[in-house]
Amino acid sequence: MKKKKTYGMNIGASSLLIIIVILCLVCFAGLSAVSALADYRLSEKLSARTTAYYEAVSKANLEMARMNQELLAAYEESSSEADYRQKIKESFQDSLTFSYSISDTQALVVSLDPLYPAASSDPLYRITCFEVETVSDLSLDDSLPVFTGN
Repeated sequence: MKKKKTYGMNIGASSLLIIIVILCLVCFAGLSAVSALADYRLSEKLSARTTAYYEAVSKANLEMARMNQELLAAYEESSSEADYRQKIKESFQDSLTFSYSISDTQALVVSLDPLYPAASSDPLYRITCFEVETVSDLSLDDSLPVFTGN
């Protein structure tokens, strides 16, 4: 009598396949957790920087409102444009530029140019600079040994 030949996978091969699939799933889960943690840290840094920026903008807006009141008072007290300009020089010492720190390397710099209005409802200043500037020297980290090909 002839024996029937059976072709197929053994029990060991299916167990090995399940182990490989489980290992792949565990690796992908670990990579996903690490990626999610990195994204969380980045979003925390971005949130802190955005908050600091808008706090500096708020302080700058308050300063511009205060300067607007002072310029309006100088305009109402002056009789001519020359008198108005003289009062501005006495009040601000030719400095209508101010800055607010955002971080240890950046600051918000605002510069205003006073205008002589035709009426009290016209603008009293023009914003000439409202930007974030780097206030410290940024140096690159070259402490790691890099292969130069020699």
